[in-house]
Amino acid sequence: MADTPSARAVTMLYVADVARARDFYRDVLGREPTMDAGSYAEFAWGNVVLGLRARDNALRQFAERVAPSSGRVDQQITVEVDDPDALLARARAHGAELVQPPTDQPWGMRSAAFLDPDGHLVEV
Repeated sequence: MADTPSARAVTMLYVADVARARDFYRDVLGREPTMDAGSYAEFAWGNVVLGLRARDNALRQFAERVAPSSGRVDQQITVEVDDPDALLARARAHGAELVQPPTDQPWGMRSAAFLDPDGHLVEV
């Protein structure tokens, strides 16, 4: 059917500086962007896509739908990795702010969390 979603879904982060965010995620995740178009960049792993879009462009497009009290559009992302300690170390080396140190969770996973340069919460 033409109206059913494709298998590809994009998690979009609205950022102040696309080049800075692109470089941060490239260096921290160790992957090259699959698209880099100035005001938009994305990283893809199969059908999982992380998009980085200039916040001012998004606010212009969606101004009537953004809550007036917030003036921002923010998201949280979670990335499953084999070694959250190593990814957190790379993130901190690139200026990420620690939110949660690597912690063994009661459900059997190890996780950590940090803020990217635009203040988005990233859990690994």
